[in-house]
Amino acid sequence: MASGLAPEAIAAARTYLEPFTRADQGACFSEVESSSADLEAPAAAVFASSPQVTRVVVAIDGSGSMATFIGTRSKLALAKEATLAFIGGLSEKVPASVLVFGQQGSNNDSGKAASCRGIDQLAPMSLDRDAQRRAVASVRAVGWTPLAAALQKAQAQLGVGAPGEQVIYVVSDGNETCGGDPVAIARAINTGQTRAIVNIIGFDLPAADRAALTEVARAGGGTLINVADDTEYRRMLAATREAGRLTMNTVRASGARSRNLIDTSAATTRATICIGDIITRETLAVGTDLTRRATAKQDAPDRRVVFAVLDQRHKALTAKREAFEARLKGERDRSNDAIDVQEEAAR
Repeated sequence: MASGLAPEAIAAARTYLEPFTRADQGACFSEVESSSADLEAPAAAVFASSPQVTRVVVAIDGSGSMATFIGTRSKLALAKEATLAFIGGLSEKVPASVLVFGQQGSNNDSGKAASCRGIDQLAPMSLDRDAQRRAVASVRAVGWTPLAAALQKAQAQLGVGAPGEQVIYVVSDGNETCGGDPVAIARAINTGQTRAIVNIIGFDLPAADRAALTEVARAGGGTLINVADDTEYRRMLAATREAGRLTMNTVRASGARSRNLIDTSAATTRATICIGDIITRETLAVGTDLTRRATAKQDAPDRRVVFAVLDQRHKALTAKREAFEARLKGERDRSNDAIDVQEEAAR
């Protein structure tokens, strides 16, 4: 309060200001509920993809050779298990589709033409995980391996994307047997507008097929993982699950931190605007009323004292708003620090 003001003048000013200062300042301050991250511990690992992935196509080999065994289980059974684990680990916001190639005709010469045309979309691009699981379960080991045509069918389900946003996962036990050029198709997918990555999981690949599929994966900007026995399969699946778990935790932790930042920023912005509006309205209303009274030669308290008292109130409102903002930011920082600790503990 400015010095030299008489107590009675201050009291008169406060009485005068009372009708002008009834705004509900409490409405300016909305509390924020801090977000936490629901992270998976190592014992509950999931199988997931990169956090930047926005769309996925899974292409499963339905050739007859997928019925052969690796150890005690068929290649097709292992392929289904890996695919189901992968689909189960995808973010709920990432659409996916499932197609099978070679699941028509037969793996004899008489059935080759039908098999090489056999690129079937079993589940359209969607977020429907149940439909995708049913699609995987329906795959049979039947014919030949039209890999190039399968890659083209997969690309047709994707759109224009940035590098790494779209992924094609091929699950197969051999290279192209229908005369196509999967290396050229994979390169076009990766370097064209789709910019998708082609990753391949191979099962017990002979040396020549392993070399050929390695080239396909490289052309598609991805990698080939070859599983030759039960032990290697379990090791591959465990390693991929662990990588997926860490990726999913990163996504969840980042999302929780972002929500804390956004919610706190929104609350402090609302408080700043709301308190600013109160100060502006009160200043204008008081100034207008005092001017009206002076013009009408009506009694009014000392203008200088009134605005000194009003300024004191407005400084108190501003201080309250600043304290509110500091408290929310402190709570946000503590919550995000706790998420950092939680994320580190889950590594």
